Amino acid sequence: MARARIRFALAAIIPLMLPCLDMSRARAQLQSTPAPMDDSAAQAALVQFNALFEAAKPGGTLPRIADPAVRRLLDAIWDIRSLDPTRRAGAADVPVLLRFCAAGGGIWQAYFQFNPRGRGNPDLDGNMTTYADEIMPGFAFSVRCAGASLEAAGAYVASLPAEQMNQARRDGWNRMRAGAAQVALGALATLGDASVAPAHASELARALNDSAPRFAAGLERVESQTVVAAARTTLASVRTADVRAALEAFVSALSKP
Repeated sequence: MARARIRFALAAIIPLMLPCLDMSRARAQLQSTPAPMDDSAAQAALVQFNALFEAAKPGGTLPRIADPAVRRLLDAIWDIRSLDPTRRAGAADVPVLLRFCAAGGGIWQAYFQFNPRGRGNPDLDGNMTTYADEIMPGFAFSVRCAGASLEAAGAYVASLPAEQMNQARRDGWNRMRAGAAQVALGALATLGDASVAPAHASELARALNDSAPRFAAGLERVESQTVVAAARTTLASVRTADVRAALEAFVSALSKP
């Protein structure tokens, strides 16, 4: 089921991101970029959205993206222009990128884990059915975040003097790559589920394809091969032309030597 696959990806995406790289001793060596990320608009929108979210919860429901005011806020929080793959994510972007991606990922996690009863376990399948229009765009955003984070973390690692690349940082970089690969695998598994709405599948496939160069550059060869194998398995069940084209391009990018 798509619900279980999204749950799998959700568990991977934020804990294995950039905090594991431990920047505390190397800020002086961070490579600057022409225009480091600015998430001030997203943070302002997040404050407004959280107020709406908390106000709605006692009524047993959540803000819906069909409401233009809610869509405006979510568009700012999930602003994919900040993750534009034509602009290389650099080491100087790491702190902002971490905050930006964690905030955006937390939104769809909150929808997915919503529990209006306040006790027991949330109805994840029910939430996925009810709030798919809010969860799936956020999931696509987090796929883009995984690619951008991988690129920025790679730039950070490359900026470190050899003596600062200790075992803890090597382990962190390995976990970062593993987490990014798991996000891609979760997205691919979700695309293989026929219950996913075509519009949501298209958005998720575009996120993978747009992020393909970042995954290709950041993952180790064996990690890329695992992701490519999963993509080919998914392709066997995909019937929508735009999703198929996006996944074929994704496979091509990750298959290059």
